[in-house]
Amino acid sequence: MAIKITHLSHTDGGAGAGRAAYRIHAALRELGVDSRMLVSQKRTADPSVQAISGSGLGHWQVRVAEYREARAGRALARDASVFLSPARYGYFRPARAAVVREADVVATYWINGAYIVPESLAAINKPLVWRLSDVWPFTGGCHYPGTCERFESQCGDCPQLRQPGPEDTTNRLWLRKQHAWRALNLTVVAPSNWMAGLARRSSLFADRRVEVIPTGVDLERFRPGDRSAARARWGLPQDRLLILFGAMSPTDDVRKGYRELRQALDVVARSPLASRLLAVVFGNEAPLSEDLPVPAVSLGRLQGDDALMAAYNCADLVVAPSLEDNLPNVALEALACGAPVAAFDVCGMPDIVVDGWNGRLAKLGEPDGLGRALVDLLSDLERLAVMRANARQHAVGRYCLRGQAQSYLHLYKQLVATQSESIGRRDTNGDFN
Repeated sequence: MAIKITHLSHTDGGAGAGRAAYRIHAALRELGVDSRMLVSQKRTADPSVQAISGSGLGHWQVRVAEYREARAGRALARDASVFLSPARYGYFRPARAAVVREADVVATYWINGAYIVPESLAAINKPLVWRLSDVWPFTGGCHYPGTCERFESQCGDCPQLRQPGPEDTTNRLWLRKQHAWRALNLTVVAPSNWMAGLARRSSLFADRRVEVIPTGVDLERFRPGDRSAARARWGLPQDRLLILFGAMSPTDDVRKGYRELRQALDVVARSPLASRLLAVVFGNEAPLSEDLPVPAVSLGRLQGDDALMAAYNCADLVVAPSLEDNLPNVALEALACGAPVAAFDVCGMPDIVVDGWNGRLAKLGEPDGLGRALVDLLSDLERLAVMRANARQHAVGRYCLRGQAQSYLHLYKQLVATQSESIGRRDTNGDFN
């Protein structure tokens, strides 16, 4: 069955959500699928990806809408650590786009940043598959709920708002979504079991089909390499134990666990390993290395998968101290490169790390425990070498990009077949009326 897929994503690169969306699109094309992608911010040179600003809508209009949406979110948020998307602005009407009208299935990803509002999404009269990058699709505007469970009933009195109330802006957006989502022929896909569980508990998606398809990694690009050559590329010492940490703007996003990382490294700094250790950080324009309790260097913001692969391959292990995350690319890519991962036992991390086999998991809220896990891992290099092999094995067995694309393709074909059967039954019943 030949089918046409159109993907809707804010971007095809940059942060994790955009990269994950593009990888699915590109992998489907490699399988011979007629796949197109519509984005607000185009970061690749792929001609099958079309930027909306290049199809008649002025670039400056897009940027103004993005600015207004971001400003509205900041004005509503309790403090600078909170990220909200109130969906007040949305410049793209996907149902009017020819590639959407021609598609058999529309695949949706992260659509915030003034890209698509709920009412515009509801106008799509096609089977729609929504891959959850975070919880925004079933909340009143937050991207991660923390300890809040209001999304299970009805949002309002939001703890992330500066001025919460029963009929606050999160309640109003929740009601908008409740109305808009009724019109959708929607199937939900979660990359992690944790995210799938939240979606099934939510009032907006409780009656929807929810599938788990883990995020895929390009295993040919992200693979174990020559560690000496990788370290030489960055000018890093060959005789040190290297711990790698990477995140986009980690000091601005408390979920990434940068404060907990510092506390964990305090434990390492007091251990006998301190003199042999070097922390390597990446993902931020401003250097973070001077703020850590152990010797450290910063690689800054890395551009391209080759640079990322070289960073992972220089490390003895990767630490991913996120307090709340879905299925982070850093951890997946690290495993693919054969780097064991140390993390907290939270959210999607147990899907990635099998404690004691390909890394270590510490109890959430115990950064000292994470520090002890780092010391334990680095104190036994023979066991660490076994974990490196296990890390790669786990990535190959569970996070193959081609396998992910095949799972999506199977789902798409199933939905198209179901819709065709439904239309056929309606036509048949109409003949007898």
